Amino acid sequence: MTYYIKDAEFRRMDEHQDRPCAVIQVHPGAVGDPNLFVYVARAQTGNGYEIIRMIRSDADLEIDWYDNSLHQAFAELPEDQFGDRGWPEPEAQRKEFLQNLLANEQIATRLEQLLT
Repeated sequence: MTYYIKDAEFRRMDEHQDRPCAVIQVHPGAVGDPNLFVYVARAQTGNGYEIIRMIRSDADLEIDWYDNSLHQAFAELPEDQFGDRGWPEPEAQRKEFLQNLLANEQIATRLEQLLT
C-alpha cells in the first residue's frame, strides 16, 4: 500500500537538527491515513531534496483543543515505519512519496525559492 497524496500545502520554514527546511502539510487520499507534516531540506549531496522528518497528525478539533492526555495528536513517524513491508520495498515507497510531493508545482516552486 502506498500513501496517496490528496493535497499538499507549504506551511512554514523551520529548522531541524541545524538544517533549514520547509514544513509541508500533506492530506491523505485514502480514508484512514493520517495527515502528515513533512520536513523537506536540500539533500546533503546538494542535488535535489530529502525528507528529514515526518510528523503524523491525528489531531481532531473536537478533542484536541485542550491538553488531552488520552490521545496523542502529533507523533514523530520514524523513517523505517513509513511504507508497508513487502513490495515495493519501503525505501522505494518513501522515494515515490517524495517524488509525488515534488510533483506538486506550487510545492516545488516554493522549495526552490526558499531552500537555495
